[in-house]
Amino acid sequence: MVSKLNRSFDDAFTPNVLLAGQAEGNQTSFMRYVFFFLSLFCLSPVQAQAEAVTPGGTRINLQAMAETSLPNDEVALTFRVEKDGTNASSVRQYVNRVSGAIQKRLKHEPGVKLKTMSRSMQPVWQYPKNRQRVRTGWRMTQTGQVVSSKLDAVPNWLDAIESAGANLSGLQFRISSTASKSAQDQLRLQAISLFRQKAGVIAKGLSASSFRIIQINTNSRMPRPVMYRAEMAMMAKSADAAPPSLSAGEGKISVSVSGSIQVPFTDFPVK
Repeated sequence: MVSKLNRSFDDAFTPNVLLAGQAEGNQTSFMRYVFFFLSLFCLSPVQAQAEAVTPGGTRINLQAMAETSLPNDEVALTFRVEKDGTNASSVRQYVNRVSGAIQKRLKHEPGVKLKTMSRSMQPVWQYPKNRQRVRTGWRMTQTGQVVSSKLDAVPNWLDAIESAGANLSGLQFRISSTASKSAQDQLRLQAISLFRQKAGVIAKGLSASSFRIIQINTNSRMPRPVMYRAEMAMMAKSADAAPPSLSAGEGKISVSVSGSIQVPFTDFPVK
């Protein structure tokens, strides 16, 4: 009876073991196929990238530049109002009065932009020997700027600022942002055209029928403004001096283009 039960148990268990072995074998084969396809998927971008970076011709670096001169059509005039005193309120009132007079004088001028650049109130200290410092007063400074395209009105503004009680800090003639932007756009097109012309000459010299622009960069250069500083301030302070004769001058704007081109490979005979 026992032997029959053992035989029946073996007969029932053996197919299950075989089925489990087959399933495990099938799973192993399936995983092998999965790893195989994953390896192909991972390797294909690398191969594509290797093919993409393979040079298709000779690469050449070159640059071109276009430039022009423009008259300075804008003036920027900076001034400052300073006052020292023992009473902070009196110092502040003086600075406000002078600044207000300048603003009142210039705000009616057409095309004039007036703005405050800075304003500060600082204590004035005295340092006695072997004693603590002592505050002796206050110093207030306010700076402003006048910007306009009316260059012929500059002498009148100098007189208005100085007569109100302010000091001239600097005066500069420059190319306005509107004029410079328009000029840069035109120069950029000219520089790109010159870049293409140079590239065509090089391609022709290498017996190539065409070229390809691989990379291109542009860069602009603005001129330095014409500046007047101490000498203009001294002329403005002189009561009996004639109105200053100012020359706005001109500035040179340039735009450069640099990049690289590619021409097809050409086999040249050795001479």
